[in-house]
Amino acid sequence: MANDLIYVRVLQHDTEDMIRIGMATPVWNNQLDKVVDDVKAGYEKELSWCGGLEKGCDRFYKRIALVDAKTLAVVKVIWQRKDKEGK
Repeated sequence: MANDLIYVRVLQHDTEDMIRIGMATPVWNNQLDKVVDDVKAGYEKELSWCGGLEKGCDRFYKRIALVDAKTLAVVKVIWQRKDKEGK
């Protein structure tokens, strides 16, 4: 089970409630942490103009996650906004 090949997509849920879903990508189940790190690095670079990953995501997104390519069930949360109550 730890070495199963799965297909994931990056899901972006922005502050305007628009959802974007990337293309399906095959990854080994035991390599999910590396994929998360790679996605974070991409957002860090893309959002460097406005302060990087944390500041940019807080400004533009509600959630970024890896999801199952077929079911869209969350596999790993990459970033999630905390609301005013700290949830």
